[in-house]
Amino acid sequence: MIEDRFLSRRHARLWIEGDQVMLEDLGSHNGTFLNGDRVSEPVPVRPGDTIRISTSVLSLEPADGRAEPTETRMPPIPGATLVREASDLLPDSRPAPALSDSIEDLVRYSERLALVNEIHKALAGTGNLAGLLELILDRLFDHFRPEQAAVFLRRPDGTFTKEAERTSEGGDLGLDFRSLEYEVGEKGLALVVLDAREDERFTGSESMMAAGVRSLMAAPMLTTPPIAGASSLGMIVLASRLSVRQFNEGDLELLVSLASVAALRIGNALLAEEAAERRRLEEELELARSIQVALLTEDLPALDGWELHAGNVPSRRVSGDFYKIVERESGGRQELVVLLADVSGKGMAASLLTAALEAMTSGLLEETESPEAICRKVSHLLYRRTPPAKYATGFLALIDPACGEVRYTSAGHNPVLVVRAEGSVDELASTGQPLGLLPSPHFAAAGDRLRPGDLLVAYSDGITEATDAAGREYGVERLREACATYRADPLDELADHIEQDLRRFVGEEPFADDRTIVMVRRTG
Repeated sequence: MIEDRFLSRRHARLWIEGDQVMLEDLGSHNGTFLNGDRVSEPVPVRPGDTIRISTSVLSLEPADGRAEPTETRMPPIPGATLVREASDLLPDSRPAPALSDSIEDLVRYSERLALVNEIHKALAGTGNLAGLLELILDRLFDHFRPEQAAVFLRRPDGTFTKEAERTSEGGDLGLDFRSLEYEVGEKGLALVVLDAREDERFTGSESMMAAGVRSLMAAPMLTTPPIAGASSLGMIVLASRLSVRQFNEGDLELLVSLASVAALRIGNALLAEEAAERRRLEEELELARSIQVALLTEDLPALDGWELHAGNVPSRRVSGDFYKIVERESGGRQELVVLLADVSGKGMAASLLTAALEAMTSGLLEETESPEAICRKVSHLLYRRTPPAKYATGFLALIDPACGEVRYTSAGHNPVLVVRAEGSVDELASTGQPLGLLPSPHFAAAGDRLRPGDLLVAYSDGITEATDAAGREYGVERLREACATYRADPLDELADHIEQDLRRFVGEEPFADDRTIVMVRRTG
């Protein structure tokens, strides 16, 4: 084993094959060189040949009749770019110096640990991400004295954005570090560029060459364990002119350690911000739900000879279902208006559309319009104000309390049930397209009559399409049976029976959609 801390873990290998010494590169980043030529496949090595790997040079000399490699050390080659596995440079990835090591090694190791500890303490007191990034820049300028420093963070989509940057007195060097994103940010490599003029990554950068930038250094902000599947949160990059500062291998070791500490603190700050954002969203959802509940009818009309019930259970804190039951006067007689709508989609987006739908229907329900005319107007408004993928199914009925006559329009809604007093069940089918789906929809009206003891049950498909562990749906037929079985019970109790039967059916499976039910019974 060669004692060179800057080698890759498995850099190259030498072996004897018959009487011949062979050399092979093992996929190292910096490569293996034989007599100055890069090794791309196994090659024979002869006495007098020289092998260069990193800062070490091996020469093959005859010993007792057999060629043996001997090691010498060489200083870094001027103009070279040194690339290392960042994880290999962390203090905890290598054994501490032994007492037999040189005083210089022991002192350097001790100073590095003390500095890392100092950086830990300095960054520990700030939880705010913006403040933390400024402290990191402070430490970078304190310890490395660059002319420009930048901190890049990885976004959820995998791209890198420059979140913090600072330049020394003299202005921005105008650098573009995107060429480092893959090697440093993605692959976790650390590098120090001793002279950018000799590195093909930067020779094409006219702004860098014009600014006189020659020395650069970059390290990934490694995280253990990975956060969101990424091994690094981003990278830190430093740059300087040779006349001001040339970075070296010792600087690279320290930068990797600082970047690791920064990753820990930034990771904690990001988690704290994520938790705060989650709390904020929870509060907004609670507020949205309270507003939505206020929009739904709480105090249902009290009519002699009629019993009413309505309820809504959202699947995601807020609902995409909406109902309304109001009284209105038409032609000198009272009418009961019953509306149930189910907006496409779920969650916050659906609840916002539900609020818009409530606003669109609010005034129209008070007018003496027919159900089909109201649906036509609402559909036109919804089509104009929403994307094509957003629409709603709906059931709108006008009921004459005096005689039980029902006139309704069903806009693509699932069949509404009419449970007769003797136990039979009829279905009110759709009479038009969903609301907001087409620019010029056609809606028709149909009629029915509720006699004493008859019950009208309108519901959203979150009930009938609820599934059990095997993927089977609750279905309309089972809902019909439950309504027929408990048809004589008070409507609040009937709703409880349906909910209990539904929960028995789905078991531990979560409800995928909102559940809304509206029931109107003629009692006399």
